[in-house]
Amino acid sequence: MAEISYPFNADNATTGATKAVSETQWQNMARMWGGDRIDRSLTGQASSASLPFSGRVVNNSTIQIGPGKATVGGFYYELTAAQSLTVSANTANTPRKDLVVIRVDMAKPGANLAIRKGTNAATPLEPAPVRQAGGIWEMPLYEISLPANSGLPVLSSRGPYHIPDPVAFPWNAATSAALLPKNTLAFDMDSNGPEEVTEYFNYSDKPRISRQLGQTRKYTPNLVNATTLQQGLAVREGRYRWISTNTVWFSVRVFARTISIKHTEASWYLGVSLPTPASAATGQTYHGIVQNTGGRGTEMPNYFQVTGWTPMGKATTTLILLYPNHKNSAAGLDGLPMLPAGSSLVISGVYEAADFPQ
Repeated sequence: MAEISYPFNADNATTGATKAVSETQWQNMARMWGGDRIDRSLTGQASSASLPFSGRVVNNSTIQIGPGKATVGGFYYELTAAQSLTVSANTANTPRKDLVVIRVDMAKPGANLAIRKGTNAATPLEPAPVRQAGGIWEMPLYEISLPANSGLPVLSSRGPYHIPDPVAFPWNAATSAALLPKNTLAFDMDSNGPEEVTEYFNYSDKPRISRQLGQTRKYTPNLVNATTLQQGLAVREGRYRWISTNTVWFSVRVFARTISIKHTEASWYLGVSLPTPASAATGQTYHGIVQNTGGRGTEMPNYFQVTGWTPMGKATTTLILLYPNHKNSAAGLDGLPMLPAGSSLVISGVYEAADFPQ
C-alpha cells in the first residue's frame, strides 16, 4: 500500500494504519522527537569528571568511559558501570584521530560503545560518524588524538548535551526567567502590548536580553548640553534593537528646524543620548554625518562627517559628537559646536551595552 501510518490501536488495511511498529519504524518516528544527546541538562558550571560518560586515558592502548545515559538514533542507551575500550595502536610516523561513539547497530540489534578508527596524516581529520537509519547510527562522545610512534592518546570531549527547553511568558519575563534553570531561553510575548517580543537568556548571574524580535523600537534621543528651548525646536527621532546579549544597534536623526542648536557655554560639545547606557570598559566610537544644505546655515560645510564617542571610564548614555575642524584640518577633531539651522544629523552604530534595563 502506498500509505502507511503508525502506531494506532488497531490495524486498518484500507487506510494503511498499523498497531505494530518495527525497529526501523520506531527509529524513524523517535528520531523526530529530538536529536542525539547525552541525558544531562547543562544548567550551570560542571567539571568533566562530574558529567556523564566521563573519559580518561588509562595507558597507550586503553581508555575508560564512565557511566551515562543518552538518546542515539531514536533509541535510549544506558552505561551503568565504567567500561574500558581498546585503542588500536598508532605505530606510524604520522598522527591519527579516532572517535569514541555510541553505536546503534540495527543488525544486532543493540547500542554499544565503539571506536571509529581514523586515517593517519600529517594533519589528521576526525572520521565522520555514520548516521544511517535502519543500519549503523553513531553519536560521538570523544575524539582520541593519537600521536605518532605510539604516543600517549589524548581525549577531547565531542558529546552533545541536552539544554533546558525554551519557555514563554505573557509578561514579566525578566523576573520570571530568574527562577528558571540556568541557560534557559525565555520569551516575553508581551501579551499586554504590541511590538515588544523579547528573548531572554538566563545567564550565570541573571537573565539578559539575547535579542528583540519584531520591529525596531522607537525612542526620542535627548540633545546633550543643549537648552530646553533648543530641544523643543528640534525634530528628534531614534530607533534601536537589542541584537545580542549586551549588544545594541541604534540610529538617530536630529533636524534643526528654524534655529541653530548650540552647546551651552559651560560645555565643549553637543551630544545626543543613546537608548541604553554604553559599556565604558574600553570606550566606543560611532559614525555619522551632518547634511547642512538647508540654506540657513553658517560657514560650516554642506556635508561633514561626525564621530560619536563614549569614553572609557563610566557607563553612560551620552554620545559625545566630534567633527573635523572645518577651518584647520591639521587641528583634527573638535567637539561639535552646533547643528546649523536647517541641517540634519544622522548617526548610527552597534555598541556593547553596560546592561539592559530590568
